[in-house]
Amino acid sequence: MSAASLSRHETLRDDAVMDAEDQSARNGRIFVHGTLIACLILQRFGAMPGGSALFISLPLFALLLGWGLASGIATLRPRGIALYFVFAACTLLSTLIALTTPDGRFGTSVPSIVAILVTYSFTLIGPSARFDRTTVFRLFLAYTRFIAAAGIVQWAVQFIGIRIFSFMVTVPALKPVLVEPQFNFNPILHYGSTILRSNGFFLLEPSMFSQTLVIAIVIDYFILGRVKHLPLYLVAYMLSFSGTGALSLALAVPFYACLSARNFGRVAGFAIAGVVALVLGSIVFPEQVGSMLSRTNELSYSGSSGYARFIGPFLPIAELSHEARILIGWGPGATERYLYFKEGTGNSIAKLITDYGAIGITAFLAMFAGTLWRRETAILSVLALTTFIIGGGYLLFTPMLVLLFLLCIWGGTTPGDAIRSAR
Repeated sequence: MSAASLSRHETLRDDAVMDAEDQSARNGRIFVHGTLIACLILQRFGAMPGGSALFISLPLFALLLGWGLASGIATLRPRGIALYFVFAACTLLSTLIALTTPDGRFGTSVPSIVAILVTYSFTLIGPSARFDRTTVFRLFLAYTRFIAAAGIVQWAVQFIGIRIFSFMVTVPALKPVLVEPQFNFNPILHYGSTILRSNGFFLLEPSMFSQTLVIAIVIDYFILGRVKHLPLYLVAYMLSFSGTGALSLALAVPFYACLSARNFGRVAGFAIAGVVALVLGSIVFPEQVGSMLSRTNELSYSGSSGYARFIGPFLPIAELSHEARILIGWGPGATERYLYFKEGTGNSIAKLITDYGAIGITAFLAMFAGTLWRRETAILSVLALTTFIIGGGYLLFTPMLVLLFLLCIWGGTTPGDAIRSAR
């Protein structure tokens, strides 16, 4: 082959490689946009078959993952597969025992185990080497800033008579495709108040708004080392009047601080800034800050959401803890079909213990934490776990789960770490 022919051949090959890289980059952006739209912008949309919420984020993310595999930007994750199948084996064992040796105090539900196994099968797929991880954080922050600004406007314009806190109230024709009836779609500040708390316009509840903002704060400050947009997040957070996000962060940062001296210094700086922000906030937004601080003693009285999340669900477990069956649980759906079950917000950890026992909850936490853990973004991985625990009934709340899967499994600060993190 002549020198000229060889040169043309190398040029064509380089052009093909560049075209393939450009196509992968475009596919990656489409994947991230689609996922964020599914779990944030369309968070309110879904169906309620049999009174249960089926969010549109579940089928949309499944389709996006399938497309990602077909286009080459996604691949199977060996670590995720191993952790998933250990948990699946534990749940199937508990189900088999529940069906063969039923306990008259409990009922079982096969759809319950199917829903769990399908939802967490999403962790089996992650980015390939062709996927640019930096796209995830960049686009998530852009969406969150837009939602934060929308939430501030949403809260302010209610005082001139414009209230859009519920899609089904504003546009009744949308009610058949919304899951709002199962959530706090009329988030008043307190009983008898006419002021509504911001839910970020697109999100279901103020608590979800607060948790999304906290995730943005963690990524911008702790991972990317930026402070420019922190005031936007903090103002929007104040208008949510929710302590859920702050509690998740408060539980996550001490563990993160212990990982290294550098982390400890960054957490100390953040804590000082937080105290300053709290003082300033109590001056500028006294009602908002007072409302959040007044909820710190919620665990002490049974009528609060805090009690319903963290105390009430564990009372039946305390009564059942002396039974040998606590090791493997009473089978899928047993929590809601317990003879003495009481309706409430619920708690995912309590449900896993009742349904699948001590062995099942151990396998689940190993799967959840292990498959989302990445040293490079450790604070985000820890926050994902605390958000799951603090969020209440987040076991099958796919909008938040999909968001956490996207950020922890697919996100990163450098483009070329996909293969390493998948191992």
